[in-house]
Amino acid sequence: MLKTLFKKLVLYFGPLSFFRWLQRLKHGNGITILYGHRVLSDEIILDKNDMRSITGHTSESEVEQAIHQLRKRFKIISMDQAVEQLACGHVETESAVLTFDDGFQDNYRYLYPVLKRLNVPATFYINASVIGTNKSLWFQSIINYFFAVAEDNVLVEINQQSYDLTNSEKRYRAAFSFMQYLQANHKPQEFHSVIGKLVGASTLPGEQDKHMSWDELRELAADPLITIGAHSYNHYPLGYCDEELSKFEIDESIKQLEENLSITIDHFSYPRGHREDFNQHHIECLKQSKIASGVSTIRGVNRRFAEPYSLKRVGFPQSISDDVDDFYWHVAGVPQIVQSLRGK
Repeated sequence: MLKTLFKKLVLYFGPLSFFRWLQRLKHGNGITILYGHRVLSDEIILDKNDMRSITGHTSESEVEQAIHQLRKRFKIISMDQAVEQLACGHVETESAVLTFDDGFQDNYRYLYPVLKRLNVPATFYINASVIGTNKSLWFQSIINYFFAVAEDNVLVEINQQSYDLTNSEKRYRAAFSFMQYLQANHKPQEFHSVIGKLVGASTLPGEQDKHMSWDELRELAADPLITIGAHSYNHYPLGYCDEELSKFEIDESIKQLEENLSITIDHFSYPRGHREDFNQHHIECLKQSKIASGVSTIRGVNRRFAEPYSLKRVGFPQSISDDVDDFYWHVAGVPQIVQSLRGK
């Protein structure tokens, strides 16, 4: 309750405007880059037994609500415009960029029509290895397995761990726990073989979990509203890859997208995108491939002359309507402003 009251005080009674004025005075206007993953129908999100409803995804109506809320305080611009303005040191006005990772087919089916109807630009970051296939990315294969198990408990022999699967939320937690085990104990190039031994055909996506086709991506790429970026080839966390594999993950993703879509790829999103998930080697690979920007999942607002290969982003909440104040709180970068005022 106290936190909610504090947010309302900051957002609606002057302090936020004052803090943001100080930031603009010192660093110029800011650009907030928002990121989402899957965007689904309202019916899917309301079904709490559907695995897609509990993994942080959002609905088409919530994206529409986010756009309406953003337009009250920000100008929504493209990634190209954002990078250009940051590089020249002049951000025209407080702005927002919409980005979506992974390239699931629901981005085409549910998200794209909302963007078209509202005439809003967005960037889709794509993992090229699964486009036009009946395959899942490694992490989705694990989720598929834990939701496919018929029993309420399962013993996974690979790590001798027993997992409680008595409800959908516990199944997702079990999948996330196994992902952490896999990353800590196996090399990324082993992920698919280890998962295959564990789950077999359960790794394959159902119709609801497929990625876009090349034809669907071509349609998106031809629309001036949409920018296509690369998100690595297999979605391996680059920080877990050796230099040779991480260079392949970057280069092959760009190559496949450019060859199949007949476009130039200028932007990249680091898989996972935490501070430990990319380093100078990865930045040099992007530069060698003539990539203009790399976005992370480090929270914050980007201001003039921001380092283009470690741009900050803010995640879409699953339900913006539940707490519009919290949405503004993070989009405006209030936690980072408070942190800077504390001298941290």
